[in-house]
Amino acid sequence: MARSGSKGTRRKSGSRRSASGKSRSSLLPWLAALVVVAGGIAAYDNSREVRRFFNGFGSGKPQETAVRKTPNHPVPPKPVPARPVSASRSTAEAAPVPPAPIPSAPVRQVAALVPPQPIAKPDAVEPRDTTPKEAVMRPGDGLSGAYQAKFYLCGTAKQDDCVVSADRFVFHGQKIRLVGIEVPDIKKPRCEAERIKASDAELRVRAFLDAGPFELVTWQGNNEEVDGHKLRQVTRNGMSLADILVREGLARRPGSKAGWC
Repeated sequence: MARSGSKGTRRKSGSRRSASGKSRSSLLPWLAALVVVAGGIAAYDNSREVRRFFNGFGSGKPQETAVRKTPNHPVPPKPVPARPVSASRSTAEAAPVPPAPIPSAPVRQVAALVPPQPIAKPDAVEPRDTTPKEAVMRPGDGLSGAYQAKFYLCGTAKQDDCVVSADRFVFHGQKIRLVGIEVPDIKKPRCEAERIKASDAELRVRAFLDAGPFELVTWQGNNEEVDGHKLRQVTRNGMSLADILVREGLARRPGSKAGWC
C-alpha cells in the first residue's frame, strides 16, 4: 500500500514538471516577439543615435552618443534687463519737432511787352465820316451848316426843336423863319380850307426836318433877325424846302394873287 502511494505521488510530480516545461516553451516566442517590438520602438525613437552608432561601427571610429536629458519641469527663460534710457534722449524724443520750412518759389519778373508802333502806309488817307451829327448849339452861333435833330410840334410841353407853323420853327433855342414863301395862317384862318392847308403844311415841314440831316443857309449873307427870327433857307441834297412846299400846293411865292379859300 505504501508503494502504491509513493508511485502515485511520483506520477503526479512528473506530470507537474512536464506541464511547467511545456508552458515555459510556449512563452518563449511571445517574449522574443515582445523584445523585438520593444527594440523597434526604441530604435525608432532614437533613430539618429542608432544611425550614428552604425556609421561609427562601420568606419571603425567610436562615436559618442549624447544622451539628451529632458528635465521634468520646464525652466522659464531668464528675463533680459531693460537698458536704461538717458534723460536727454527721452526729453529729445518727447519734445515736438517743428516742421521744416517750405522754400518759397522764386518770383519771376517778366518785363512788360511793348507793342510795336504801327507802320503807316504811304499816302494813306483816313476816311472821313460824312454823316452829320446831332447839333450842339451855343448862344451866339451863326446857325449855318449841316445839322440833324429830332423835331416835334410846338405846344405847351415842347418849346424847343419844334415846328410853330409852315414857315417858322425853333431849333436849339433860336427861332428860324423860311424865306421866299408865303404860307396859310394857322392861327387865324379865314376859312376851313386855309386851316386844313396850314395844318398840312406844318406837318410837312416837321417831316422834312425830322427825316435826316439838313443844311441851314443864310439869306443873301444877312444874319440879322426880323421879328426875332433868323432868316434861313433849309435844303437837303441841294433841294430847298420852300420849293417843295410850293410844288405841293402848301405855300406860294410872295406877291401871288391866289387865295387859300
